[in-house]
Amino acid sequence: MKLIETSMDQQVTVKGFTGGSNLVSKLYKLGIKEGVSVKIKKKSNICPILLEINGSTVAIGRGMAAKIIVEEEKE
Repeated sequence: MKLIETSMDQQVTVKGFTGGSNLVSKLYKLGIKEGVSVKIKKKSNICPILLEINGSTVAIGRGMAAKIIVEEEKE
């Protein structure tokens, strides 16, 4: 599934990206890479999406979130 399709407070693992190398480079700089655990902190239809990654909060646009492939973590 795509990151944009996840629910608030849902914990997911990044599995890959559907964007090009520029997008992947930007996401890597934010700490979003394959294998990283991400939690959705805030999400709405008009604002950037706030993510918690390794204890830090990161904001990304909805377009970027639509290009991040994730898998729900099992509890």
